[in-house]
Amino acid sequence: MQDTEFDKSKIYEKLNYAPEPQGYTSKVPWKVQQQISATNGIHYAESIGRLDQYPIPEIPIGEAHTNALMLDIGCGWGRWLTAAAKKKYIPIGCDLRLEFCETARIVLNDHALNGYTVVADLKELPFKDNVFDVVWSYSVIQHTHKDRLLSCVGHIYRILKNTGYCFLEFPNKLGLRNSLGPVKNAEKYRDNYNSWHVRYYSIKEYKDLFKSIFSNFSFKNHSFLGIGVLPGDLNYVKGFKNKFGTALSLFLSGLCGLIPPLKYFSDSIYIKCTKEGVPNPANVVKIFLDQHKLDPANNLNIVSLLRCPISGGELTLDATKQKLVSRSAGVFYPVINNIPVMIIAEANKL
Repeated sequence: MQDTEFDKSKIYEKLNYAPEPQGYTSKVPWKVQQQISATNGIHYAESIGRLDQYPIPEIPIGEAHTNALMLDIGCGWGRWLTAAAKKKYIPIGCDLRLEFCETARIVLNDHALNGYTVVADLKELPFKDNVFDVVWSYSVIQHTHKDRLLSCVGHIYRILKNTGYCFLEFPNKLGLRNSLGPVKNAEKYRDNYNSWHVRYYSIKEYKDLFKSIFSNFSFKNHSFLGIGVLPGDLNYVKGFKNKFGTALSLFLSGLCGLIPPLKYFSDSIYIKCTKEGVPNPANVVKIFLDQHKLDPANNLNIVSLLRCPISGGELTLDATKQKLVSRSAGVFYPVINNIPVMIIAEANKL
């Protein structure tokens, strides 16, 4: 494993925003339009500033059972948290950027939905064992070094309940478009521990990696001609080039149903792994669910699901509600705008 100092510059980093146009009236805040530009893919380039509604996608997971918890790793501006809440999950998002965690809660509120966010490093997910029914991530984990990816997958296994599963989107090294240029261009970043450039792996490499932790592995097509094309994008993208590229991607994805081997050449895939054979300790999430039922708008309910990323020990919210104290590690973590910042590099000695 790499022993490299964590680059915490992105925690408090803010995007560079274009000035809001005079008379701007869209229900999507101007700031969020800019964040959508940073996360939704190049085919949205001509749509930014022109969106009159949030582009909330259909999340490709089943409807939730009562009190099912879903974690979104790299929640960004909150599209998948909102999509999961619409399917009756209690959505919890983590992101390295405080700004995105704040925006995700605004977007949930704008949809009259509830969910939670926490600032966290995917290498050290700060959640207790056996908490989540589903762990989701979309176009995020590929932006990290392989050592960090492996650590993340290990934590995903740990925090899933028995029979819970992860459903994660990744780019395919042998994809039709990826193999023509993006893979080669990305190679120079592959071993840079602190680079957030996309890494590409083959289906076999993903299978070997995930089966080193999970006992099972499956994958399916997500998209062609890009790594972030979604069925609902045709409702939002502008310009002939973007609409044509999106439509062609969806057509090729549809062909995978008729020609299954075609999925091996997808530019983007979904990987699914299920946790099996590990008993769930009783009442791991009971305190959280009781608090959520009483006040689902209180983001600090999330504290009962968190653990110290240094020691793995319990955390206590201090009287000011601005510090999460870990007695076992002798440190505290800041709480900003009711959002815990659970990054080891941000831990302060007691």
